[in-house]
Amino acid sequence: MTTASVPTADVGIVDLAGEDPYPLYRKLREQSPVLLGNDGLWLVTGYQELRAVNLDPRASSNPAARPDYEQFAEEHLDGVDGPLARMQRSMFVFMDDPEHRRLRQLFQMAFTPASVTALRPGLEAKAKALVAAAGDEMDVVADLALPLTSSLIGELLGVPEADRAAAVRRAEMMGATGAPVVTPEVLAAATAALAESTEHLLGLVEERRRVPKPDLLTALAQAESGGDRMTDDEIVSSALLLFNAGYETTTALIANAVATLLGNPAELAELRARPELMPAAVEEVLRYEPSFQYGVEITTEPMVVGGVPVPAGEAVVLIGGAANRDPAEFPDPERFSITRTGARHLAFGIGMHHCLGAPLARLEGQVGLAALLAAWPEFELGPGGVERAVGSSLRRVDRLPIRRP
Repeated sequence: MTTASVPTADVGIVDLAGEDPYPLYRKLREQSPVLLGNDGLWLVTGYQELRAVNLDPRASSNPAARPDYEQFAEEHLDGVDGPLARMQRSMFVFMDDPEHRRLRQLFQMAFTPASVTALRPGLEAKAKALVAAAGDEMDVVADLALPLTSSLIGELLGVPEADRAAAVRRAEMMGATGAPVVTPEVLAAATAALAESTEHLLGLVEERRRVPKPDLLTALAQAESGGDRMTDDEIVSSALLLFNAGYETTTALIANAVATLLGNPAELAELRARPELMPAAVEEVLRYEPSFQYGVEITTEPMVVGGVPVPAGEAVVLIGGAANRDPAEFPDPERFSITRTGARHLAFGIGMHHCLGAPLARLEGQVGLAALLAAWPEFELGPGGVERAVGSSLRRVDRLPIRRP
């Protein structure tokens, strides 16, 4: 497969999830925007190259399209026929059309700009209450970002408030299987968490079938496509996907925004002076520190990406965190600037798998950050500093203490 014309790198996917991956991204992109890694995975770091793969119908989001899927499922899930693998295959983000389109259309109305805008007043009230309750010190993650985002998606989905903390705990266990290296202990915990979540969600769905409510669980329970109802696996996987994605990446967005602004005091001062820049500031955070750093597509036919031939049946790692700092698209890309204009970031993906919850994520980022800046005219990093999670494609902060000076 490898020829002299194919640029290679002595790194693989396991090397991408460090404390600060951006110097590595830059090094890879400067060598070539498309490289064959030392683990046999292709690494795409260029903006235009990533767009090209995302928009190409010969790139599949279905991990089962990998020739080595059986080995992959053993190492990262619980075997091809295990509950984790079956659940992943029934999530629409890992499907191609037409199956993907069928399930995605069921949720689009809940995430339109108009429906999301209607959530703003309640979200603003919740954010203000959380900030007010913090006093003179807070952990941005535990005291603001996590309760704000998990509360909203829990309410939209229909997960009772008393059950949301447990739902987050189980989601964390299942999310750990997305790391480049997964231990047997992580797999066992994730499998147990999935069993608990499945039992819990199916119980809620049965309640909605008896007594419908204005929430997404009711919509899932009643959803039909071509006269066929969704299967139980589709209902549970869709609910899990919406809940996990609805709080995890937006929690990371708010925390990444605060951490980045603390590291760029001039931009923080500019945002305080010009609060109308809040939407632009959130977009720049999404470019500069995207929550979701990379995803994987599988080539179903031979492709040429950035002039590099990629055979069929190959796993291609699309590193959005690198593409968002491609100097060919973003002038001075390593500089954080809330007044940046020009090319659009790729934090939400592009094409048919563009993030369904992008309008909601933008709203939560804007509202959470605005509530903090309005209530705290000044703040500084607290004891212990920023604690980042490493080892997965999600660039998130686990702890971010701040205090009034």
